Amino acid sequence: MKILIIRNYPSYMDVEKNTYNIQEVGLAKALVRKGNVCDIVFWTDKDEKEVAIPVDDRGKVTVFYKHGKTALKNTVYSGCDELFAQYDVLQTAEYNQMQSWILAKKYPEKHIVYHGPYYTPFNKRYNLMCTVFDLFFLNRYRKIGTHFITKSKLAQEFLGSKGIKASNVKTIGVGIDTQMLSNGKTECSEPLFLEMCKDEKVKLLYIGRFEERRNIPFIFDIFAEILKKSVNATLYMIGTGDKDYTEKCWKHATELGIRENIVYQEKMEQKYLSDVYNLADFFLLPTKYEIFGMVLLEAMYYKTVVLTTDNGGSSTLIDNGRNGYILQDENASKWANVVSEVTSEKMNAVKEAAHDTIADQYTWDKLADSFMESYKKLDDKREV
Repeated sequence: MKILIIRNYPSYMDVEKNTYNIQEVGLAKALVRKGNVCDIVFWTDKDEKEVAIPVDDRGKVTVFYKHGKTALKNTVYSGCDELFAQYDVLQTAEYNQMQSWILAKKYPEKHIVYHGPYYTPFNKRYNLMCTVFDLFFLNRYRKIGTHFITKSKLAQEFLGSKGIKASNVKTIGVGIDTQMLSNGKTECSEPLFLEMCKDEKVKLLYIGRFEERRNIPFIFDIFAEILKKSVNATLYMIGTGDKDYTEKCWKHATELGIRENIVYQEKMEQKYLSDVYNLADFFLLPTKYEIFGMVLLEAMYYKTVVLTTDNGGSSTLIDNGRNGYILQDENASKWANVVSEVTSEKMNAVKEAAHDTIADQYTWDKLADSFMESYKKLDDKREV
């Protein structure tokens, strides 16, 4: 099977210098290992070029950097008809992207959409864009029976609410590329990691952007409540954000009197994060919206107890209380109770269950078969 994954966003993904878990690359490599040909189209505003990514001894993934017309976080690629014609499957991203809509009509027999977003009151701009798209464009998908793969159960429900047939939608999730998470033999000397190594307290962790969506002040509220419950703990944080929001967050931490109990580092190479996850006891992610959350996958894989909200990733990955915790309301004391009341035996059981969930079901190599099953349904469509 020849598959082309098309990332139709105007963001530059540097596969030559990348150390992060780029979803398209992880999936493409896994599909090649299964004996397929799988390549990728990424947007660029620089010179067009091709980059080969070797895949063990199974072949390679070719990344085509292409120009495209961009607007409102959409990219429509121009001059790619000859390239598109060479593949059996064309996988685009998101239902409301114009590239997805165009290919749905042009190649209905081999086009599929990998969709992640879902409805939440927090995401007002996206909701407005969807309202406009649905008014003028949605009916094409329903009329021609476009197939979708979703990243979460919430995303599947979202498409269902728009009249997309359930038989045309399959939730598979998102995987991790374990090769990108390993630091090999490189010894980590990052200051935050070294601090964790000598810390005998309960270690709480947050990794990610400092932004309103991620509810950083509430993380500080939770931590303050944990300390009030006489839990001897340290909060470790890695991430950056807009200056105004970041300063607001740190001011809140200072007002709570917890700043000195927080160890913070702005950035860390991806290859060292496995060492940090391995040392953490709890991962806090009280996010207001998460399409999936690669940090959830990573934290669970490296045996950290996750506390999070009901979001795209948690709705798919977490069996509440068994391999992590989903907490519904913004009551910091209730979040803190999970940390203060969990026994060592229960913590270890949750950590092991979390790791097993990701290792057994949510690496790209594990998910590749499910993607291929969805692609094969397009064969049935060709025969109709």
